[in-house]
Amino acid sequence: MFDIADVSVNVIILVLRIAVVCLLYFFLWQVVRVILRELRASQSPLQASGSPYGQLVVVSAGQTGLPSGKMFPLSPITIIGRSMESDVALNDNFLSAKHARLNFGEDSWTLEDLNSTNGTFVNGFEVRDATSVNEGDIIRIGRVEMKLIR
Repeated sequence: MFDIADVSVNVIILVLRIAVVCLLYFFLWQVVRVILRELRASQSPLQASGSPYGQLVVVSAGQTGLPSGKMFPLSPITIIGRSMESDVALNDNFLSAKHARLNFGEDSWTLEDLNSTNGTFVNGFEVRDATSVNEGDIIRIGRVEMKLIR
């Protein structure tokens, strides 16, 4: 003969196991939803809205870990450097904290090196004074190469 107490304990344990499995699947589903939402949100604004002044697109990221194609929207005055206070902050040991400045005025861009240690280059030529840059020019700062686009 069987005891009703043993059966009810076994049923309760089975129900609890099923509940734990269901909660685990629900949690994983929520994590995937959040990750997908964050990925869409991080890609859409930069690519869709851009900036009225233009963008810098990473061509070669060096050892920064940035993906090729990463876009940085530009403002009328854009500071590029290693410091987190820079408008375009790049994690590259070859950059100064405030390495270079892009200025937008009169419908054109100029690039200035801010007395950096390793220099700033446009299309392979070192920037010594404020230098005009055009759409499609390749700017190398440290080991990172970026293209200016509008």
